[in-house]
Formats: sequence, C-alpha cells, structure tokens
Amino acid sequence: MKDYKELNYRDYWTRRGFLKAAGAWAGAGLLQPLLPLIGSGKSIAAAYPDEVLAIEKYTKGRVKPGMVISKDNAELIKDIAPEGLIVELQRGGQIRIAPTDLRPEAVNPRYWVEATLKNKGQAVLDKKGQLWHKDGRPWSGGTPFPEPTTGLEAMWNFKFNPRRFDDLRRISEVVSIDSNGAVLRRDGAIYMQIQAVGRLVVEPKPFLPKYKEELHRTLLSLTAPFDVYGLAVATTVYYDAAKLPDTDLYIPTLRRTRRVPSTQRFESASPYSVYYVSDLDIQNDPVLTWSWKLAGKKPMLAPSVTNIGARAKGATKQDFIFPPSDEKFPRSTWELRPEMLLVDGVPHLQGANYSRKRVYVDGIHDSAQITDIWDMAGKLWKFFVFITGNTGASDNAGGTAPDLTGILFADLQRDYHSNVNFFDKVGDIDFRVNAGLTIDDWITQSAMLRRARR
Repeated sequence: MKDYKELNYRDYWTRRGFLKAAGAWAGAGLLQPLLPLIGSGKSIAAAYPDEVLAIEKYTKGRVKPGMVISKDNAELIKDIAPEGLIVELQRGGQIRIAPTDLRPEAVNPRYWVEATLKNKGQAVLDKKGQLWHKDGRPWSGGTPFPEPTTGLEAMWNFKFNPRRFDDLRRISEVVSIDSNGAVLRRDGAIYMQIQAVGRLVVEPKPFLPKYKEELHRTLLSLTAPFDVYGLAVATTVYYDAAKLPDTDLYIPTLRRTRRVPSTQRFESASPYSVYYVSDLDIQNDPVLTWSWKLAGKKPMLAPSVTNIGARAKGATKQDFIFPPSDEKFPRSTWELRPEMLLVDGVPHLQGANYSRKRVYVDGIHDSAQITDIWDMAGKLWKFFVFITGNTGASDNAGGTAPDLTGILFADLQRDYHSNVNFFDKVGDIDFRVNAGLTIDDWITQSAMLRRARR
C-alpha cells in the first residue's frame, strides 16, 4: 500500500476527508465505522459526509438522478468513472444516473450481513496471506475483514464467496458482438457453484467435512450452439489460495471425462469471446496467485441494483436496466457509491498477458462489480462490468436473492463485446440459490457421466 503522501490528492474526497486524510485508510466509512451502525439498525449515512451521499451535491448540480450520460456529456463524470466506462460512452454507450442506495443488504443477502456482524474480528491471514479463522479452521462465513486496510484483505472479502450463497444454479446466454455491431455467436449455459466452506444456510454448516480442503466447486454445462451442446466443465477450487484449480471436462462425442490443465487461463473461453477463464467473477484466479495493493479510495460510479435485466418482462433499452439485446452497449443505470476501494492486482501466473488489473471494491458491500485491465505495454485493454440486482427469487433464508443480472465484457482495443444475460427459467431448469445442491450429485466425474447428454 502506498503511503498517504504518495497518493493522488483526488483519492481523498471532501473537505472533511482532507482534514482526516491519514485516517481515511482505517476501515470502511470515513466519519465513523460502518459495522456499529449496521448492527444497531441505523442508517449508514452517518459514516459519510453529506457531499458523497448524493451525486448532485458531489458534482455541484452538474449531474443529477435521472440524467442520461452519453458521449455528449461524459466529461461530467470523468473523475468518478472507471476508465473503461468513459471509453464505452465515447463510442456510443449510454447510462442513466440513479440515487445512491445505502442498504447493506442491497447486494449481500441479509444472512451474510448478520454473519459479518457475528464473526467480526475472527479472521486472520497467515504469513503467506492465506485466510483462516483465528482458531485455525477455514473461515466460517460472512465478510472476513469488514474494515479492510490492505488490498489483500479487500480481495479476500470479495473472493471468499463472491455470490454469498451456499449453492446456486443460474441460466445464461452470451452474445458476442464485433466492432461493427454484428452478432458473431450466441452461447447458452447452465452454471452451478457449491460452496465447501463458510456455509451459512444449508446443512452441513459451516463446511462440508468431505470437502473441507476446497473453497468451492463449479460446473458449467453448455447448451448452445449445437457444436458444443452437452460439453461440461467442472472446476475444483482449493481453499489454499496459492494452488491452481483442477478442471475436468465431459466431452459428449467421447462420452468420457478428461482432466485438463488449469494453466491455460489467459485464452478465450469460446470463439469470439473477449474474456478468459481468469476473468470470470471479475477475478477467477486464486487470490494468492496475484499480488494486491490498495491504491486509493474515492467516491465512484457503480451499477445500480435496479438493473434486473431479463427478469423484467418486456423491458427495452429505454428502461436502462441491462435488458437482453443484440446491441453492443446495453443500457444500464449507475449510481454514486460513497466509498470505492481501488485495488490493483498484478498476476504471477505463467502465460499471463495482463500487466495490471484494477478491481473496484465497494466499501459498503465489500463486493466488486467493475474492473479495468491493462496489457503488457501498459495500455488500457479490457473493461468488465458484473451487474448485481435483486432477482426476486427466494434465498431460502427469509429474504430474496441478489445475484448477477447482466455482464458486459468489453475488449476496448478491438471494440468487441461479449454481453451476458441471465434468466429465471429455460425449459425445466430454473434459477435457484441455497437449494441443497450437493457436490456428489452434480460436480464429480461420476456425476457428470450420470447426467450427461447421451
């Protein structure tokens, strides 16, 4: 982490912030910590100066909720936007501005917030940077470092369980689009993830005894186009964050599973796609295969939870909620977030062709939806947005499930896009979370063979 004196002056954001600049790194919240406010049921607005709670105040009236930002007025948000967003706007993208939502449960399920409060102060990092409960067990759930002071702590907060569920199943379609706006390919998939540790809702808790050496397992089953229909990719992600995952394929033409290397993480995931295996969920490589530093904190724009995408029946681009579309720039709604942590990562993996990735971690949610990525020459290359909204589905813990409602993958140098839409149901497969999905039933070699396309 840089010393305060080395940071750009703009990283400290209001008159009150400047007076206490040296303390701005100490935990989430500028005027007071967030967790006591959340635990007492009070508004977390008290943690921040009024200037950063409303975009019209922060911009002195130049930007207001309801305003549409495009290439004609993108300059108005240049200081509070990721670099990639400005490029997208200058090329024809549009976003709409919404009021700031301060609810801690807007992005995290309520039970996750409660576990964070319960387990505060119990997380530690060993000398390698590996996360543990202070009694030596794997972390038991909730955000481990709700007042992060380093880039590594901020990344553990997000990557321990990015979606905050014990298990999930979702249905998606990827639309790949070239620089002329032509659709090159449509890919359909069903995705599952089952958490092995830090389980909060589904028994057994807090970990699966048989799989406690793992963090989670995922299964990607391709449904379209027909040339890949039935191909399945199972990934075992280990709790040891310095260890690469294991990957198994089910290949329909062979009717066999095959173990494949996990080292080829910086290659296109499918024809015409602009993202790599390394890019899924913002950061799909184990946390300790990169180095991380906290480069700054500042108010910034981020996607609003009003972006519910395909779950809004009949939505059009005029609704600005990332509706399904063949357009290169799906329209979405953004809001000012009072505190964004700018976390810079450098990969240490063979074959990496990124020089740097900046992950924007929300200081309230401890979650990330945006990243800018630079090539080996230091030129801005990619811009990704993982939009989280309220799905309306039950989280099976007394609330509704906030989850991915859209993804924008942009290769800024080629001007290619891969845009992802998520659906409630396709055929007899539906979206669900905390539903009791098990590894033995779904994500082993034998399970893949039992359930595979024949």
